[in-house]
Amino acid sequence: MDYAFFFVFFAVTMGDKASEQIFFSLYESQSDALFRFVFFRVSDREAAKDIVQEAFLKMWETLSSGRDIKNNRAFLFRIASNLVIDRYRKAKEYSLDSLAEQGFDAPDDPGIPIEAKIDTDQALEILQSLPDKFHEAVWLRMVEEWSVQDIAALLDETQNAVSVRIHRGLKLWRKRLSEATGKKPGLETSSD
Repeated sequence: MDYAFFFVFFAVTMGDKASEQIFFSLYESQSDALFRFVFFRVSDREAAKDIVQEAFLKMWETLSSGRDIKNNRAFLFRIASNLVIDRYRKAKEYSLDSLAEQGFDAPDDPGIPIEAKIDTDQALEILQSLPDKFHEAVWLRMVEEWSVQDIAALLDETQNAVSVRIHRGLKLWRKRLSEATGKKPGLETSSD
């Protein structure tokens, strides 16, 4: 992502070298993952960029205030999660029909076979339909490849509670996928 203005602004206003180093390190290592995390929740590229930028701004404000943060990554993702929640509280709901009437047409990737796209889209749709406590934990573990420890820090839960949540979420996700597709999960075989 290109946040040139954002970083020029901070380069001018920064004073504490330790906070600056933490901030830039965090940006370098987490900006893409944070964007995916937010985009998955808002499904709007521009809104996701705005939320990511605001999350980093709030992170900088916190770092520069001298506040002690135990897990910078979890804190940054919590900020972003709260911003997404705030956005949904303020946003109007738009139906797919009203978007289509306004000329919106979701882009298709011609490089992806339609069967794979349907399966992936359906799997993501089912994942998003899971209760929040399950879909967030499963998404972070399986897609973002976070450790159970990092997810526990983000959700402010014990590692055991997060492990149980991931296990139950995966079980529910597989069940719903099986019901939607008529296939038993994990039994597909390849004849290649």
